Amino acid sequence: MKVLIVTHFYPPEPAAAANRVASLVTALSAAGNDVTVVTNFPSFPRGRFAEGARPFQRVEESGRTRVVRLWSWLPQKLPGARLLHWLTAALSASAYATFTRERYDVVLISAPPITLALPAIVASLRHRAKLVVDVRDVFPDIAIAMGAWKKDALLTRCVEFVARTLYRRASLVVAVTPTAIAQIAERGIPASRLMLARNAAERSDVVRPPARDENGFVAIYAGNLGLATDVDVLLDAAGLLAEDCIKIEIVGDGAQRARLDERVRNESLRNVVVRGSVPRLDAMAMVARADVCVIPLRKGIEESVPTKLYDALAVGCPVVVAAAGEARREGESLGMPCTPPGDAQALAATLRQLAELEDNALRRLGESGRNRVEGRADRAGIMDELVGRIAALA
Repeated sequence: MKVLIVTHFYPPEPAAAANRVASLVTALSAAGNDVTVVTNFPSFPRGRFAEGARPFQRVEESGRTRVVRLWSWLPQKLPGARLLHWLTAALSASAYATFTRERYDVVLISAPPITLALPAIVASLRHRAKLVVDVRDVFPDIAIAMGAWKKDALLTRCVEFVARTLYRRASLVVAVTPTAIAQIAERGIPASRLMLARNAAERSDVVRPPARDENGFVAIYAGNLGLATDVDVLLDAAGLLAEDCIKIEIVGDGAQRARLDERVRNESLRNVVVRGSVPRLDAMAMVARADVCVIPLRKGIEESVPTKLYDALAVGCPVVVAAAGEARREGESLGMPCTPPGDAQALAATLRQLAELEDNALRRLGESGRNRVEGRADRAGIMDELVGRIAALA
């Protein structure tokens, strides 16, 4: 097949969404398909492009994969800058799909952002191709759950209309959790056109050190500092642990970085270390060296299971899931301790309990989680299954 993938996130951007799409591209290419990835120039997580001139279009080729990076507008210090970025990227992708001389059998988009519905529908109509929609977060449901949008607002109703149109047009809708599958099914999408393809761990060569650091207990968060991540519960817990020999390390960047830095500075949280964004392999090595990894989600988010949960366990690092819904259920099924979302007291108490464990007990907890993840949450296997479903559409 010839497959066109439209995505807003793609390597070298250090995002879980980018890694998921890259894994799918690898699986599609390995199965003998020609894949074209249409995306924008890297800007995540800093919210700005790298220094230097950007052409209107740049093509990168490797084997059976071609990556086409297109122009988009990302103004600095302008209200609605992120939305303008999404809209211009969607328009560029739509133009490419319309005027390219290539013909595609399958069009796949990875959403959010929901603005990719435009190139999805344009490309599938233009090429008379089967449409596959890979849904990482269900909109507008996730925005309502976070309190960012009101249920009856005009924007919410408009996004709901776009989402329903997109799902009904698709030959296959893929989602990452059972809750998300149920939310999409409620829009009238039959089960025969739905597929669960969970977030999962990538195979990693990163090895956990043989002994704990003698400089104290380290709890790490490594990932995007987006709106769904409850960085406040990390900092509140750090305040409660100020007199304990427990350090909280935060690795990542994103929308909440400035406020995070401000709180650390204003509250003199000396047991918090903010590292910023680092390459993925470096981040995984930091997780492997930490004593425990914390996965904090905001209250109201019920359908998300962050990939970082599996990534931490893949390198043998125990996890504390500070969340509800799917993430908590997944954490419990993997044998990991869980605390309620937003409950700094419970998180601090759990970290104290883990810090008191013998090194062997903590290591056994991490190894237990690693063995369970390897048994049922391998990304390569999940992507191979997804490729099989896509092939069946042709």
